[in-house]
Amino acid sequence: MKSVLVVDDDLALRGMLALSVKGFGYDVYEAASSGQAIDILNDEAIDVVLLDMGMPPNEHTAEEGLKVLDWVADSTRSIKVIVLTGQDADATSYLAIKHGAFDFLAKPVSNEQLAQAIERATLFLAQAQKLKEQEGVQKVELDLEMGVGVKSARNAAELKLLRQVLSDTGFNVHEVARRLGLKRENVYYLINKYGLERD
Repeated sequence: MKSVLVVDDDLALRGMLALSVKGFGYDVYEAASSGQAIDILNDEAIDVVLLDMGMPPNEHTAEEGLKVLDWVADSTRSIKVIVLTGQDADATSYLAIKHGAFDFLAKPVSNEQLAQAIERATLFLAQAQKLKEQEGVQKVELDLEMGVGVKSARNAAELKLLRQVLSDTGFNVHEVARRLGLKRENVYYLINKYGLERD
């Protein structure tokens, strides 16, 4: 069963969203802050995050929501984030997409909109998994400023790919070397270069 994390500091709204999501047949977790959300994401296998962007102590900006989006972007796990926007939806949705959000919904959200958005997100996750299993195709997505130099872009891609394969193989250096077509010494070099450690 897929798991959904509902992140909103408004207890009543969070409770209503969680109840709806449970009714759609998903496991539900709740968080009232970006810190709580990141703790849950670290501990649980979450598939989809419903994320309010404005939370204390910065409820009038998108700062707290962006912390969660950035954590997901840096993670090696496949998690889709659906952002819930209130006031200034245009600016918030722009920022959310820029930081890797999968989708956004303007409040108030109907049950039908919510169900469709989560279904879309889980469908994308399922198809990506299918591609990985059947064809060995796995995408590593990078968001880079155009002004970033080639060396910085290469390092970012190298790090993201290395993290992904280490995660997929349970930090099995021999298997990482095989999948990436490298010698084991090169894998150890890269692990040391980026200061990576087994979770």
